[in-house]
Amino acid sequence: MVFCTDCGQQQEDNQKFCRFCGERLPGPALIQQLRDEAASIKANKTGQSTQTQQANLATLKAIEMARQQNFDDQS
Repeated sequence: MVFCTDCGQQQEDNQKFCRFCGERLPGPALIQQLRDEAASIKANKTGQSTQTQQANLATLKAIEMARQQNFDDQS
């Protein structure tokens, strides 16, 4: 469920316009972005990391290891 950004009434996910005030509702991409941000905020409050954050950390670690390996090979 999403909420109208104008009147605050709850809406169905697939609606394009608010059924109460007629205001255009956020598109699916924005809704997903907002849900991801809400999950991230919740995870930060509880001290947990999201799957995306964990994947990003794993990628950063792999890049750092590859750089270190490349540096060691050049030395």
